[in-house]
Amino acid sequence: MTTMTMERSSLSSSDRLYSLRDLLTGVVAGFSFLFIVAYVDETFLRPAHADLQDVVVGHRWLQQQQAEEALDFRVIATRTGTDKVWGVNAWDKCKHAPETCGNKPQVENPKCRVLQGHFYHTIYNKWLAEYSSKDAEPFQFLEIGFFNGRGFDAYREFLPNAETHSIEIACLPVGPQNEGKWPFGNFAAANPRYQEYLDTNQLHCGDGSKFDYLQEVWTTQMRRPDAPPLKVVVEDASHLAKHMAQSLFFWFPRIAPGGILVVEDVQPINEANLFRTNTLPQVLKDLHYCGGPADKHMKDKACFPTIWPLLHSVHCEMHICVLERNQHPAMEYSKEESVNPPHALQAGKCLFHSSD
Repeated sequence: MTTMTMERSSLSSSDRLYSLRDLLTGVVAGFSFLFIVAYVDETFLRPAHADLQDVVVGHRWLQQQQAEEALDFRVIATRTGTDKVWGVNAWDKCKHAPETCGNKPQVENPKCRVLQGHFYHTIYNKWLAEYSSKDAEPFQFLEIGFFNGRGFDAYREFLPNAETHSIEIACLPVGPQNEGKWPFGNFAAANPRYQEYLDTNQLHCGDGSKFDYLQEVWTTQMRRPDAPPLKVVVEDASHLAKHMAQSLFFWFPRIAPGGILVVEDVQPINEANLFRTNTLPQVLKDLHYCGGPADKHMKDKACFPTIWPLLHSVHCEMHICVLERNQHPAMEYSKEESVNPPHALQAGKCLFHSSD
């Protein structure tokens, strides 16, 4: 081996030693730097942003907890078996297999093809959300039309802090209607908790379309000194337009400020159609009523003087409407003011004659 070759070999080995040493030095320096950065962040910098970070984490946790604890009306109503969600539960199958819908296939609105089914879950999840919380203030809930109690069972579970009431005519003693009895069978008794509801004064047996009986339930069972405010009333009884209107004129004024009246079955069926086409349009007209001197506003008149001063808003989805109370105190109207006015089901006498 020549001298030059030996020198190159020796130099190469030395270079390799220096390279390895430099690599090790760099690794140690790198770890030291990371340690210092972590120490400085934890010791000096973290306190400056820790509170904000904790708030963000806490907010996300709270949102997750609320989502997990939120009650879903569709889930509960499906479990109790009420027809309030039959429509939505059958909808997917009906869309893809029309022969399963069970209703007239020529109906233009496809949702109306679902046999005896409703889509009420969305409006209840929206409008009853504040009352479904476990932290909600105690309040009274009233249903007109217990039937077999499946809807009432759903409301009771969905509204854990509610003092619940329901009115049903079918649990009257058997006998002629002209004697204040019921001849068509007690379908309310099919509910497993029927006797419990009677014993605890949650189920009231009587005609929910008669002022005298409504006044009796209101004054003896609900308007007690220790009672929480009446916040929610649901009309779901005979589906007769005149009975639906009676629930509006008796119960809406007695609902506490900010509460709601829910009217179900606002649909094109013979029994209920006049409420849909005559009563409700008059309510909507009154929602925008101004009144006052004719030189300041268009000459106008209110259709329902006992309703419009208490009305804040009207919200509808298919076959169901919510009438929201404003902040005016609840009213105790006389019998004359609490029953259907003559034009309740005759919109033409007010709706199209504002200048009379």
